[in-house]
Amino acid sequence: MSGPAGQPSPLVFAPTLRGRAVFCLWAALPGILAAPFLFWQGAIWGVLFCMLWAAGVAALWLRTGSLTAELGEYALVIRAGRFFPTRRTFPRASIASVLELGSPLLRMSGARVLVLLSPGAGAILPGLPRSQAELLCEELGHPVPAAWEPPPEDAP
Repeated sequence: MSGPAGQPSPLVFAPTLRGRAVFCLWAALPGILAAPFLFWQGAIWGVLFCMLWAAGVAALWLRTGSLTAELGEYALVIRAGRFFPTRRTFPRASIASVLELGSPLLRMSGARVLVLLSPGAGAILPGLPRSQAELLCEELGHPVPAAWEPPPEDAP
């Protein structure tokens, strides 16, 4: 595949619905755990807290729905937001580390969370399909090992 003027087109990555659902469940969990303590202070405080927390989780759902990552020849561009769109560009050479996270729920949904670290910046790509997450790791020069291997016996 090639883009305009014979240039290779960027690889585009986007979260899955199941991956987004797991990510939003993680975001809702602290609110669910804190709500009883606010209801203890009064019903109004508990209802207000639950409404605000639910609005935050809904905003996160919308934000992750518009999230895309485009990996070009020289940079990774992350776009997010419908009402307030943002664009972050990470030069490929400056990405120092890529962490692939997979909880049991994420593994059941076939998704992963990638955490990208570079000097002075970082980004979280939630709910990417497993195959896309592994491809992105490989393309960025941080391949995912096939299986855990114990260190050699002569290692310190």
